[in-house]
Amino acid sequence: MHSRVSNHEASNKQIGCKGELRKIKKKKNKSEARDQQLKKKEFESFTVENGKLEELIKYLIAGYRQVPATDLQKQEISVDLSYSHPNFDVKDEEQGMNSEVQGNVEELDGIELDDLRDDLVPKKVTNPENSLIIEPNSIAEFLLKIDEDVASNVDFSDYMICFNGEQKTIGRYSFPISLVPTVERIMKAYGDVSASSLMSTNITGKIYLLFCATIKEMEDLELHQVTQTKMLKWRDAIKDALRVNFKVEFAMLHLKKVARAYFGGIGEQVLLSINEKLNSLYKERAKALEGFKDFLANAKDFDGQSVSTGLFP
Repeated sequence: MHSRVSNHEASNKQIGCKGELRKIKKKKNKSEARDQQLKKKEFESFTVENGKLEELIKYLIAGYRQVPATDLQKQEISVDLSYSHPNFDVKDEEQGMNSEVQGNVEELDGIELDDLRDDLVPKKVTNPENSLIIEPNSIAEFLLKIDEDVASNVDFSDYMICFNGEQKTIGRYSFPISLVPTVERIMKAYGDVSASSLMSTNITGKIYLLFCATIKEMEDLELHQVTQTKMLKWRDAIKDALRVNFKVEFAMLHLKKVARAYFGGIGEQVLLSINEKLNSLYKERAKALEGFKDFLANAKDFDGQSVSTGLFP
């Protein structure tokens, strides 16, 4: 009797173990199927993203090649820009594509399309030194402003120059000692620019001082220190001098050159930033290739075909 009970208990234990094994096996099969499905989706996503990336890289390179031919006064600028100097920072140079960027453009893969576009082309560029944000299409608009005839808004307080103290008379006008070297350089290069004006020195005196102060600031500042506000002040001073018949066209021509150089320097910084990010992408691509290179050929075997391809000789 005792023997039959023992055998019955042993039989129940065996049945219980087999049931547990079946449950474990069933869970394992579900887990493997789920993993395979995830891998399949990842592979499909990888393939789609690769195709999109190839198109984007071709677009970026085509756009880059057109940069040297761009006329800032005739063409809208769709990329925001800041000057290539240590005090400027691109958020979000005239240099070519960095020589370190090697390989076929079509070989980049595995990057999110939207992320790449956001990373490579900044939507705004800030100049921390001048607290300036350059918006799209603002370049052409600003260059037009340089030629605008508007009410003057420039005064002595706009310059970091002492207009008081000891004075020196040059021609019909008196100048503060701080401006004398600048006035002498102007006269040596262009003669007496005020000679053609028939107006009283009481009227033109301030205009002449502000014009000379503008030229002095141009002498004192480097390009990365120039701001749009500063250039508009310079425009007003030069325009005022032209209105009273001073022969200072040379100054307006130079201001336009400064304005274009200002934006050109910003463009250099944007191109440098893009080159650096492209370098980083190529390095990332090399690492990805190292991890997948043993499997890429296998994937191509099934490109556009069922996975039974090769199964039957």
